[in-house]
Amino acid sequence: MSINNTRNSLMDTDWFDINFLGSFLNDNHKVKKFLNEPRYHLADEKISSRILNDWHNAGILEDNRTKKQGWRKFSFSEVIWISVILKLRGFGMDFKKITRVKEYLTAYSSEKNESQFPELDFYIAHCISSKMPIKLLVFDTGEVLLGRQNAIDIAFKFNGIKDDFISIDIAKLINSRFKGKQIQPDYLDYSLTNIEKEVQKSIYFDDVKSLTLTIKDDKEILLSKEHIRNSKNEIKALLEKVGDYYEESSVKKGKNKHYKLIEKKKVNK
Repeated sequence: MSINNTRNSLMDTDWFDINFLGSFLNDNHKVKKFLNEPRYHLADEKISSRILNDWHNAGILEDNRTKKQGWRKFSFSEVIWISVILKLRGFGMDFKKITRVKEYLTAYSSEKNESQFPELDFYIAHCISSKMPIKLLVFDTGEVLLGRQNAIDIAFKFNGIKDDFISIDIAKLINSRFKGKQIQPDYLDYSLTNIEKEVQKSIYFDDVKSLTLTIKDDKEILLSKEHIRNSKNEIKALLEKVGDYYEESSVKKGKNKHYKLIEKKKVNK
């Protein structure tokens, strides 16, 4: 989303208003506590104590230590913000412009909200829980857009984004800083719906004879995939890959006997 932007904007305000303003921002999500609890030490040769002090003095990084002494511990979100600072400094961006970026990311912060970077927390959580690529776009003026890749694509299509920018991939920042389970965004098919992905997979990868879609209600579609194989062994191998719902039978074509398996799968719209 964008706040007080004059030239560049995203166009998913309804989605943002419902999911961030209407839910995440003011709700007591456990993920907020996880993302904002200081528990990490920095092990990065690029960031010395002198550099951290410079960032504290410039106001782009908070120093929450008692009496400003002792080892610094950072929250998950702060570690990501530090990675953003490093990226921007690498592109030659000065402290004044980075301050604008920080002001944007802390715009929804308040005493009632435990998030230091509420919107960043929201998109980090979305990035972890979905396969949607999340990008932070930083313009030369320090203007910022943070959002989903599909919203960025739409903004390009309708001239919502007019200026050049630095693009920072949130998933890549998380993966580079935290060595646990890696986030794997879907960079190819992120704009497809669940049913579109299933149909595409069936056509190009599953070697199906036919597909049938049955619309059950407003939220669910029943997808039936018909597989034809020449032997029972091929059907047995296929059964190891399909789900629990299927129908198995045999068909005769001329002198040859073939085996049919209809795989049934419920897909959310």
